[in-house]
Amino acid sequence: MLGYSQKKGKVSEEQMAIDSLTKVTSMLTSQLDSTNKSAKALSMDLDSVSAMLADYQSMHTVIKEKVVKHDFDPADMGMIIDSLKKSRDATFSGLTATSAALTDTITMLEKENTSLKSKVASLEAADANKEKIVAELKQLKELLDTNIITQEEYDIRKTKLMAKWQ
Repeated sequence: MLGYSQKKGKVSEEQMAIDSLTKVTSMLTSQLDSTNKSAKALSMDLDSVSAMLADYQSMHTVIKEKVVKHDFDPADMGMIIDSLKKSRDATFSGLTATSAALTDTITMLEKENTSLKSKVASLEAADANKEKIVAELKQLKELLDTNIITQEEYDIRKTKLMAKWQ
């Protein structure tokens, strides 16, 4: 067997034993370093799992006290959370449908509002036009009363104005 510090001559058994022990010590030191690294990684994993456990326990407590309102087996928590998610999703889909219906209703009401505004504007214009016709009829009557126009002219102009009335 060859040793670390080989000499050209004969190697003593004692030297071979020392070389062998040095190799074993080096190998064991390497294994110990590797084991220490693994232990450190496992310790970090344990810390992470402990943090997740604390989060899980606090979530369990909140759900137990505020949602379910009675004690339940923590093993059922996944099923309860899934049930809550389904309920939430169903509520949101219902709200989305209601929202779409309300949007359609709002669109229809806006169109109706626009239509009513235009009708009001046309009625206001018609009222203004009628007020103008009434004012013209008064002036026409004053012209007749002061004998500036004849009864025939008055009747003709009055007929024209009354045709505008409708």
